[in-house]
Amino acid sequence: MKANDTYYIDLIARYFFSEATPEEIRELEDWVKADTANAEKFSAYQKTWNMMENARVASSIDLDHEWRDLKIKVRKPKLEIGNWKLEIFPWVLRIAATFLLLAVPAFLLYRYISHPAENQLTASTEMVEQTLPDGTIVTLNAGATLSYPSRFEGAFRKVALQGEAWFEVAHDKAKPFIVSAGNVRIRVVGTAFSVNTNTFNQTNEIILSNGVVRVYYENKPETMSLLLPGEKAEMGTDDDIILKTINKDVNFLAWKTKYMVFNNTPLNEVVAVLAKVYHTNIRLSGDRLSNCRITATFDRQSIESVINVLKATLDLQVRNTGAGIELSGQGCNKSM
Repeated sequence: MKANDTYYIDLIARYFFSEATPEEIRELEDWVKADTANAEKFSAYQKTWNMMENARVASSIDLDHEWRDLKIKVRKPKLEIGNWKLEIFPWVLRIAATFLLLAVPAFLLYRYISHPAENQLTASTEMVEQTLPDGTIVTLNAGATLSYPSRFEGAFRKVALQGEAWFEVAHDKAKPFIVSAGNVRIRVVGTAFSVNTNTFNQTNEIILSNGVVRVYYENKPETMSLLLPGEKAEMGTDDDIILKTINKDVNFLAWKTKYMVFNNTPLNEVVAVLAKVYHTNIRLSGDRLSNCRITATFDRQSIESVINVLKATLDLQVRNTGAGIELSGQGCNKSM
C-alpha cells in the first residue's frame, strides 16, 4: 500500500457503509487497480462484509419466526436467582439474539483487519522502489524479493529479503528495523545501506553509507558486529564469521544510480559492472583484452552509448550475438 494502511481500511469501511464521497470512491478504485495485492485485500474485506450482511438478513428472518413462537409459547419467562425471581420479556431475548448474530461476524472482520497482512514486493526484470508503511524507502534490484507486513506491530519493524536491495530506513529509535536474509540479521534504527544476498562467493554483503548498522546471525546474537559508514560486512549462510572491511567498490550502487566511475580499471571488471547495471550478458572474446584498462565516468547513459565509448577507446569490435554482446579486439600492451 502506498499510503497509510489505516487510511485505506477506513476508506473501505466508509465505502461499505455508503459514506464515501465520489472522490473517495474514485481514489479507492484507483488503489484497487494499482496492485493485485490491493485488489485481493479489497475482495477479502468484501467477502467478510457480505458475510455480515447475510447474517444480518438471516437474523431478521429467524428472529421474526422466533418472535412469533415466543408470543405463543412464552409470555413472561422468569429467571430465578436464589430467592429472587426476575421477569425476562421476549423483546429482551430478541435484542440479545440480534446482538450475538451481528457481533460474531463483526468481531471476525475486526480480527481480520487488525491482523497485518503479509505483502511481497518482487522486482522481476527491472528495479522496483517502494515506500513501506513506516516511511522506509526500499529499492530492489532485478530478481530481488522483499516480504513485509501491511503495518509494523510489536517492538520491531521486520522484513525479509532475497536478492539485492537498497534501504533508506525511517528513523524510529523505539522500534528498530530488522532485515532478515536467511540466517543473517541486520538491525538499524534509521540509516541508509545496501544488502546483497546473491554475491558471486555465496555470501551476504552489507555496505553502509551513513548511520550505524548492527549485523549478527539469528542463532548467535552474541556475534553482533557494528558497521560504520564506508564499511562492508560479508557473512556466510551457515557459519558465524563476520568479515568486516573498508568498502573499496565505488560502483556498488551503480545498479540503482546508473552512475559508474572507472579509474584505470581492467576491462573484465568494467564488463562485469556493465552486465549487472544493464542486466545484459556482456563477454570478452579470448584473453587478449585482459590487459586493457579504462578511465571514464558514465552517468545514466544507455548501454549503447557506453559500448560505443569502449569501442572507440580500445578499438574494439562489437557483435550482438542474440544472447548478449561480445567484445573482441587486438588487445592492449599497456595501460590506457
